[in-house]
Amino acid sequence: ITQRQMVSNMVREQLVERARDFNIILEDVAITDLTFSPQYTQAVEAKQVAQQEAQRAAILVERAVQERRQKIVQAEGETRAALLLGEAIANNAGYLKLRRITAAKKIAETMSKSQNKVYLSSDSLFLNIRETLGDDALYASGAVAPEEAIITEAAAASVEETPVEQA
Repeated sequence: ITQRQMVSNMVREQLVERARDFNIILEDVAITDLTFSPQYTQAVEAKQVAQQEAQRAAILVERAVQERRQKIVQAEGETRAALLLGEAIANNAGYLKLRRITAAKKIAETMSKSQNKVYLSSDSLFLNIRETLGDDALYASGAVAPEEAIITEAAAASVEETPVEQA
C-alpha cells in the first residue's frame, strides 16, 4: 500500500512481457480495483488500533505528568502562603485580628442575605470581635479603620438579632 508506484510498475512490466508472448502490445496498464486477503486487512486494522492505543497511552502519561507538576506547584504555593501567613502573624498581632474581622464580616454578610431564620451566638462565629481585640491598638496602627469595625459590628448584630424564617 505504501509503495503503490513500485507495485504498479512491477505489474505493468510483467503484463507487458507476458502479453508479448501472445503478440499483444500493451500501451498502458491501470489498476482500478485492488483487494487484499482478509488476514492482511486484519493485520492492517490491528496495527492501526495498536497505534491509536499507543497514542492514547502517551496522552494519558502526559496528562499525569502535567497533573503531577500542577500539584507540586500548588503545594509549593500553599507552603509559601503558610510561611508568609506565619510570618505576618508573628510580626504583627494585628494581622490575626484583621483576619478575624474579615471572617466575621463575610459570615455576617452571608447570614444577613439568607432567607432562613437563624439565631447565632456571636462567640461561635468569630463575631465576638470587641472582646478579643484591642480595638484602640488596631485603630492606632491603621490596620482597621473605625468605620470597618462599626460596619462589621452592625452586620454581626443584625445577624444575631434578626430572626429569619426557615424555608
